[in-house]
Parts: sequence; C-alpha cells; structure tokens
Amino acid sequence: MFPSGQDPYDPDGTQGGGLPPRGTSDFGGGFGALSPDAPLPKKVAVVRTLMFVGGACGFALSSLFLMGLIAPAEAMAEVLRQQADIAAQEGVEIAVSVETLRAMMGVMAVITGTYGLLSTLLAGRIRRRTVGVFWGVVVFQAAAGALLLWNLLAGDYFAIVPLGFTVMMVVYMLSREGRAHYGLL
Repeated sequence: MFPSGQDPYDPDGTQGGGLPPRGTSDFGGGFGALSPDAPLPKKVAVVRTLMFVGGACGFALSSLFLMGLIAPAEAMAEVLRQQADIAAQEGVEIAVSVETLRAMMGVMAVITGTYGLLSTLLAGRIRRRTVGVFWGVVVFQAAAGALLLWNLLAGDYFAIVPLGFTVMMVVYMLSREGRAHYGLL
C-alpha cells in the first residue's frame, strides 16, 4: 500500500511529476497565495494591465473632447449647418445648437477623464492586498460593464468589445486566484 499523497506509479518519488509533496496545496490559487510575499497572480496582473490601458484611453478621449471645446463657435456653427443640410437631404432634422454641442463635449470630457483617473488609480493600487482595493476594482468594472451593456442595448454594437474585456476583468478578479491573493477564500 502507498502512503497518502504518493504516486503509485512513482514509488520512490524520482520521476518528479504527479502529486505535490504531502502537506502542500496545489489547486490553482491555493493557500500559497495567502503568504505576504506571494507574487501577483497572472489573472490579477492582466486586470491591472488592462486597467492601465483603459485609463490611458480615458485620458486620451477626455483630451480629444477638450480639444473640441477650443474650436471657435463660428466654425462649429458652420459645421453644424453643413451636417444639418446633409441630414435634411436624407429626411432627418437635426436641432443641435453650438451651446448644446459644447455642453455635451464638456460632459463627455468629464466622464471619460473620471474613468481614466479612477482606472489608473485603482490599477496603481491593485498590488496592495486589501479587501477595499479588491472590491473597488470589482465594483468599478461592474459599473463600467453596466454602462457598456446599456449602450449595447441602445444600439451601439461596438460596445461589445469593451464589454467583453470588462466582463473578463470581473471574472478574473472573482477567480480563485484573485480571491486567494486578497485573502477572500
């Protein structure tokens, strides 16, 4: 009879494969992730990287909206007139003033800038193994996913790509490895 945890096809333990040594845990995201010097799990590292990329995209979009705000009002009015003429040929009426367009650009600059700031801030703190950081990332990504789902249901079919990444990040954070790294097993 073989002792518990020993491979019956490797009675002297020289083949090196098979079962882990007795007394250790080797299920993905095991208790080794709970040690204070444990490295960042790969799934959490992927979430961190994607959040840095998302933060940079948020800052870039915010700057593009802000650049649109510095255009002269006369130039914006001319472009809106041209767009209204093109839309009228198709039988569509556009009733957007320059002030409304500037207000929308300002709101979008604030929204995308806030997203970029929060995403970058959370990605920078993700190495800290606190429950607050864990749930902050999960709630932030869930809220972003809800907004993207709303856009998708409203007809923006290009929202499927960022929605897929957002769902993946939530799943990765809630995975066994992610929860173990933050001590939530």
